Amino acid sequence: MDKSDLAFDSVLSSRTTDRRIALIVFPVVLVLAAIVAFAAVSISRMSGLQDQVKIAQRQAEESQKAADDKDRQLTAAKGEASALGSAGQGAAVLAPAQAGSGMNGVAIYHPESKLLNLFAYNLAPAPEGQEYRLVVTDGQGQEQLVQAPVAPDDRGAAHLLARDLPEGLSRVEVALVPKQGTGAAAAQGTGAGGAPAAAQGQQKPAERETVMVGQLPKPGEAGVVMPRPPETPRAQGRARR
Repeated sequence: MDKSDLAFDSVLSSRTTDRRIALIVFPVVLVLAAIVAFAAVSISRMSGLQDQVKIAQRQAEESQKAADDKDRQLTAAKGEASALGSAGQGAAVLAPAQAGSGMNGVAIYHPESKLLNLFAYNLAPAPEGQEYRLVVTDGQGQEQLVQAPVAPDDRGAAHLLARDLPEGLSRVEVALVPKQGTGAAAAQGTGAGGAPAAAQGQQKPAERETVMVGQLPKPGEAGVVMPRPPETPRAQGRARR
């Protein structure tokens, strides 16, 4: 055999070996590429699923929070309904600060629920820039102005349910004060719904005009406290003696 035949056989053998290697390597490369592609798709899907899980968790938390808020509101409403369905500790009959004005009212106190139910009658329309407000006084003489206004209708009747009141109330007053957002009331700011404000709700005597006032039963006592009748001239003379 000459050298040309040996070289040709060597070339054929080399090509055959390369083909065999290619037949083995190419499928392996394809399998690895498929595995990598599958892993990439799986990771992408997992990332998408994680995002969906997080969104679902946030929605569940928001739903739970909303349900808890509704439960608290329902519990508070049931507590108020139960308190308002009871006689409470007692009541104060409110008398007009000026005789002959015809204004009067009733305040029913529920200390266990920190509620006071006010009914006012024959209120004259409030002057421009003023409004009727409820002022409560505790046993230490600390006054607090309930932020919700006492708004009479066209017949002069008004109702107010004051919430979150301090304990041991002794006195109830309805007064004309500067309307919220005007004058001194704007400088003091406002509070929540029917809740009283301590420092913010204070009104100087010159800034308010009492129209009705009444006394509540003392702590531990129950009943209706009637307004004191005005003293007659004869009684005043006896008191001076």
